[in-house]
Amino acid sequence: MRVQLDEDTLNVANVTQGTYFYAGTATELKKVYEALTSRVALEKKETEVSALLALAGALFASLAAALSLLWFNRLM
Repeated sequence: MRVQLDEDTLNVANVTQGTYFYAGTATELKKVYEALTSRVALEKKETEVSALLALAGALFASLAAALSLLWFNRLM
């Protein structure tokens, strides 16, 4: 089933100040990828995750304490 695209609506590049590429064939798509490889840049960013791991540890410890209280019937 062939579907007509509404390119004016899909063309978000006008709003975001980007570039719009149309590739109707495999050859055109290859040209688009070749054009993008010179524009795409990777940015490495370090993210601190120790706070998340400490939070997960605290949650597991709290869960273990609650389950222990339930298991040994020590709830008041």
